[in-house]
Amino acid sequence: MMGMELERRHAAAFLLLVSVTLTAALAGGAGGPPAQPLHITQPPALQLKGRLNAPGHDASLTALSTDQGGAPVLAWVEHGPAGGRSFDQLRAVRWSGAAWVPMGGVLNENPAHNAAQLTASRGPDGRPWLGWSEDAGTAHVDSYLLSRWDGQRWSDAGRYAVRRNLSDAGKSRAFAVTASNTPYLTWTNIYYPGASAGVVQPFTWQGERWDEQAPPLNLSIKSAAFFPAAARGPGGTLYTAWLEGDVAHSSVYVKGLIPGGVWTPLGGALNFRPRTYTFAPQLAAGPGGVVAAWLEDQGGIDNLFVKRWTEQRWVSLGRGLNVSAAQLAQRPNLALDLNGNPLVAWVEGQDGARRVYARRWTGRAWTLLGGGALNLRPQSDARSASVTVDGQNRAVVAWCERAGASGPYDVQVRRFGPGGAGP
Repeated sequence: MMGMELERRHAAAFLLLVSVTLTAALAGGAGGPPAQPLHITQPPALQLKGRLNAPGHDASLTALSTDQGGAPVLAWVEHGPAGGRSFDQLRAVRWSGAAWVPMGGVLNENPAHNAAQLTASRGPDGRPWLGWSEDAGTAHVDSYLLSRWDGQRWSDAGRYAVRRNLSDAGKSRAFAVTASNTPYLTWTNIYYPGASAGVVQPFTWQGERWDEQAPPLNLSIKSAAFFPAAARGPGGTLYTAWLEGDVAHSSVYVKGLIPGGVWTPLGGALNFRPRTYTFAPQLAAGPGGVVAAWLEDQGGIDNLFVKRWTEQRWVSLGRGLNVSAAQLAQRPNLALDLNGNPLVAWVEGQDGARRVYARRWTGRAWTLLGGGALNLRPQSDARSASVTVDGQNRAVVAWCERAGASGPYDVQVRRFGPGGAGP
């Protein structure tokens, strides 16, 4: 029920735009800073058109990473046919410098199952990883799957699979890749002995199986923990963020695990208003330290905030990121550039009229990439924004945008110059 309620609430001088639809191939009220744009630039744009998701196939999710050479890797889910029916199918492409190149066909473990909860990460060797859930819609098994691109093909999605019965299906989970190039999972477990509700539990890979016996990360197993995020720092430290409380009154927490050590809290709660509505934490770690982003209720509106850990406390990076404090921010996605500065992409507005925005931290202020909404068509609804930086430190933003008033959602991508054309 908790997962259902969460889903109900949300469901530089040069700009290279790649708008894509692929046939053949692939978030101020009292207690927190008011949301307002801090720095806006309006770089010129060059628009290049192509295709990613197949014509008429509705795209719902995007996830971005890079490959070993720093080229963008884009994955998405589109509703496509299999066995006389339609399913949510996972596909991926890589930017060659001139075009998107397919990275295999349908990546689902079973093409007649539905892919969801798509995320991407990058291993210490530079290879991209994908994580997603998969189910048949009617079967009593939900699978969480992980796959690594080795330069030629994706690894067997079933190797790292965690499978649960339907009562645990759809629960939140996240992954990162360890310094030893194996996956780390942070899992919402609703069956932990003695817990009053769900706990966030770390799963580690032990060569041939998952070790699922580690104690929960919750401050208290008497309170519910959910919606985890995961990241690996440059030194190999693993970090996990999560929400703890209930759906309407929760706080954002982060812990870190130094290799061979124990999970240690990074300060206290991150949110500005204790035990308020929070949602969708995001986590990244780089040369400048650990960065977290999350949504928080401010006067009835979900606003997007970012903080950095200084090794002593959490420090706000600017004010709220919403372009309009009166519009809901939804489903943020966080990445770090090559200098460790964060970029965040999100959609903002009411369902049916959502706009895509992305901001990049310059070290002093947030630059609004593109100077405004990134939608190709100003009146078209958008969803599922994601962000990464390529090997030249250029921001890449992807999202799904509706074609017309009632058409399918198509995958779109924009790439910005180093520094986002900002100061």
